[in-house]
Order: sequence, then C-alpha cells, then structure tokens
Amino acid sequence: MIERHLYKIITIGSAFVGKTSLARRYAMNTFSYSYIPTMGVSWLTKSLSLTKDELNENLSKNILTDDVNVRISLWDTGAQEIFGFVRQKYFLGAKVAIVVYDITKTSTFDDVSFWVSEIKKKCSEIPIILCGNKSDLKNARAVDREKAEEYAKENNFDYIETSALSSENVEKLFSHAARLAIQSEEKVLKFREIYIR
Repeated sequence: MIERHLYKIITIGSAFVGKTSLARRYAMNTFSYSYIPTMGVSWLTKSLSLTKDELNENLSKNILTDDVNVRISLWDTGAQEIFGFVRQKYFLGAKVAIVVYDITKTSTFDDVSFWVSEIKKKCSEIPIILCGNKSDLKNARAVDREKAEEYAKENNFDYIETSALSSENVEKLFSHAARLAIQSEEKVLKFREIYIR
C-alpha cells in the first residue's frame, strides 16, 4: 500500500447550495438543518484508501499498480468570500474543483459557468466535477438532470448528484475527487518521465 500526501480539493458555488454540508457529511458524518454561512475559508481533512482498480478506472491504460492511502483536504468558502485576497489563497495548490449547485434552484445552475470561469482563470488544468446537490428534494427539482449532464459532458466534467442530508453519493463524490487528483498527478509524472529527461 502506497502512502500519498495531502491533496487539496476545493468546493465552489453559489450561497445556500450545500458546500459546507457536503464537506461535513463526508469528513464528520454530520448534518445540520440550520444554515450558518461560511465566513472566510474553512477546511476539513480526511484519510481514505483507494484500490488500484479504483485508481485506474476510466483510464485507457493502468498508471498505478498499487493500492493507495491518501489524505484529502476539503476547502470550503462562502460564495461572497471568493473575491479578492481570499480567492488567491483558495485556489492555490488545488488538485480538483467541485462546482456545486442546488437542483431545486435554477439560479444556482445558471451561476455554474461563472464559477467554472473563476477556476479556469486560477488553475486551468485541474479536473472539475459538477455536483447537483439536494437530490433528496426530487419533487422540488428545478434543474433537469439531463441538462446538467449535457453541460458537464460538453465541458468534459464529471457529473454526480448528491444529498448531504441523506448522504446519497457523498462518499462517491469525494472518493472520485481523490481518484482524479491522483490520476492527474500520475499523468504529469509519466509525462515528465517520458519527455523531460
């Protein structure tokens, strides 16, 4: 089993979409019904293990031959805090970005392209996952899943729907983000090995 260092994963999106709730559900297995806006930046850290089969999933050839223990640092910020000085620090060193929107509010989906452009300005090469949160509110859905999946496909993003309340797909979301971080790093290392000698 290979030990890997810390990978920074950022969550970004409009206010009230559940970024903090997702991070807390994953890292601490808790959920709060009360809304307390994130002031500044907060982060949580969690360790996880990924098998070599999980790590090589969706790759044309295997790049990893061992299972991996990894720690991920989940960075969360209030939507209003993403501007100015805080934004510079927030994006620095990020390995994966998760853009979160609320499936019950079309305005939060409409904001996705803005958040994506902010990511691309600061760290253009990192993988992006589009996350439709609050899947437990299917009866209140305002954003068609097909529309979100099409947007993700057009932009070469992965797509997943989650519920921080029920914990549906939360583990899957962050495990996938960790896998993308490792795969991205391995591709860079292989490129350097082949072309920069």
